[in-house]
Amino acid sequence: MIDTIFVPRGAEADAVRSAAARARSKVRVVELGIGPLAARLAADDALEGAPCGTSLVTGLCGLLSPAFAVGEALVYREMHADEEPSIALDRALADAIAAKLPEAQTGIRAFASDRIVTTSHAKRELRARTDADAVDMESYAVTERLQRRGVTVAVLRVGSDGASESLPELDRALDGSGGIDGLALALAMLRRPRAGLRLAGNGLRALAALQRAIAAILR
Repeated sequence: MIDTIFVPRGAEADAVRSAAARARSKVRVVELGIGPLAARLAADDALEGAPCGTSLVTGLCGLLSPAFAVGEALVYREMHADEEPSIALDRALADAIAAKLPEAQTGIRAFASDRIVTTSHAKRELRARTDADAVDMESYAVTERLQRRGVTVAVLRVGSDGASESLPELDRALDGSGGIDGLALALAMLRRPRAGLRLAGNGLRALAALQRAIAAILR
């Protein structure tokens, strides 16, 4: 069903590769930089390197709706971005993925952000303005590139921080090239230790859920 998976590099990519190994799948895994620009460039490189068939964009996401919890798998229905046309995901592929993940939340409306939404106040404002359920930085950019080339795409993300939860100032840790500066990340966590500890715990939970979901899809 899926022959190519696009996922942010680092822990998210590691979880996907572990899931593929568990499922004994030879799916192609394309690692993305963090943020829309880096993700778009990686998608362009992948499209030039080899043809992409049915593709899945995956990873973690921030939750904007209080109806969803950390660790839940979300199957996107549509994505929106400021000053850009909306993107609808392939309905048949989304339904096929949901059938393999009976506990997944479906029909998700997502918003594409060019920065990490770190405060509960900002999440509430974004939810009120866009009526989105979730937010991430890469899915819209990658899907736009793939659909332009005629690739069938679905998006599955796992919630890593709740709508009412604030994060450390993670934007300071982004290095501008789609990577994370380890020292800047450590400093951001130290500035808000309680938020940092919660982020670490939620992240482990979400990554485990991501690994389970991808393994189920690839079996």
